[in-house]
Formats: sequence, C-alpha cells, structure tokens
Amino acid sequence: MTTVIPPLKLSRPSQSFKKYKLQIVQNPIRARCCGFGEKDKRPIDPPPILKLTAEDESGKPLELKAGDAVLFLVHCQLYNENGTLDKTLVHTPWSNTSPIRKQTIRYSAHKDKPEYVRNLIGSVVSNAYHLYDENSIPGIFFIFQDLSVRIEGTYTLKFVFINLAEGDPLTMSTKVQVEMVSKPFTVYSAKKFPGMTESTTLSRCFAKQGIKIPIRSEHVSMKTPQKNTAPELPTLTLPTPALATPSSSTSSSTTISKLSIKNILLPEDNDNGI
Repeated sequence: MTTVIPPLKLSRPSQSFKKYKLQIVQNPIRARCCGFGEKDKRPIDPPPILKLTAEDESGKPLELKAGDAVLFLVHCQLYNENGTLDKTLVHTPWSNTSPIRKQTIRYSAHKDKPEYVRNLIGSVVSNAYHLYDENSIPGIFFIFQDLSVRIEGTYTLKFVFINLAEGDPLTMSTKVQVEMVSKPFTVYSAKKFPGMTESTTLSRCFAKQGIKIPIRSEHVSMKTPQKNTAPELPTLTLPTPALATPSSSTSSSTTISKLSIKNILLPEDNDNGI
C-alpha cells in the first residue's frame, strides 16, 4: 500500500476564530505614467498604506502581534475607475497593427514579444509590518511604495488579504480573507503631470522606522526662476572734486554725488570748441 507523504507544513502560529478587516489609511492620489520602458518607473503618490485589524466572534477587537503576522500577505491589482474591470494587463503598442503588418511582423524583431504586458508594475505583494503610526499606536500595516502604471488614465487599486496560516497544507492553497478597493486616482502623461504631492505625516513616520518610502524635502521650492527679466542696474557712487574759489586757494573739499549707469554720458564739446 502506497502512502502519500504530505508536503512540509509551514510553521504556523496557533489560529483561533478571527474576523479580519482591512482599512486603507492612505489612498493613492496621482502618478506619472512610465510607458513601456523598464527604467523610467514613476511610483504612485502617495504610497498606498493599509492597516489590518481583527475581531473575535462577538465583535470584540483583538490585538495583533508581530508573531501573528508572519504569514500575512496583501496582493494588489489595477482596476478601472469604478473598480469593476481588471486593468492589470494592457496591449503592447506593437500588437495594435494592421493585418498586413501582422503578416510581416512574424519575421521582425518583435516576433518574440508578447501582445500583453503588465500595466501595473513593481512590488504588487506586500508583507505585513508591525509599526507605530503617527499617534504612536502599534498595528499591522501593508505598504506599497513601489507601484507604477504604464498608461495614463483613471484607476483604482484592489487589495486582497491572504493568511497563509489558514491554508490547506496538502494542496498548499488558501482562500482570500478580505478585499478592499481604493479611491480613484489619476495617472498623467509627462506633460500634464502636476508633480508629486508633499510627503504625508504617516509616510514620514514609517520612513523613520526603516521603511523605504521616498520622502520629499520640505525645503524644495516648486517655483522656477523667471526668464527674460533684466536685472536692476546698480548705482555707482563716484567722488566729484569741488571747484576751487579765490577764497579757498589753499584748501579744497570733496563732495560725493550718486550717479546711475543710465545717466553716465560721454563728454561733449563745449561752446569754445575744446
């Protein structure tokens, strides 16, 4: 008789009944599209942050400790503005070609490229972090600081919470615990992008605790210097000797007068023809 050896079980903490809830404590606002390149990534701003809470059967809040969150994950997907249509994949530019072009493209350099690529790129999965918020309250958070979108438009983010500790060790499968959809945010082209927002207090708080979140300097000025503005001409102070008089033949005095560069003229011939 053949016995089936189950796969190695994950090191799972003890699980009792818990009802999990996700709360989006920081929604995305805007982003600059990064196109179909792989180098020019523009992160969604501000980075989406979620907080996980739990309740028992009676609805009483339960404290989640760092050891409980070892096998917690949140997966992120890109959806349309209403959160009803998956926009995670997008057509590549070279896939939208005419039938004649498609016949010749088989032998071109693009023949091995896929017709679809991911519209949402970056780290789409976040582990759980045990952190303190801006009010010094501990909690379990999920942070998505490395998400970029290729094509401009209005989108939402769908977050799915998974607890691997409640999965089936034989099939290595698990089920979705909670789903949440963010508020709509806009992805702009390079010309229309209004710029990054000011770093939030929560982002700064987590950055101080070691989370790699891009933080903008408070002293960065968004104003650009005006062009085509002539600088103000300086005023020169020149000494002018006083004219000698018969009563002051042995001594002379010097008076100071202010002249502007605009008023300095070349000497002209006097009436005596000198």
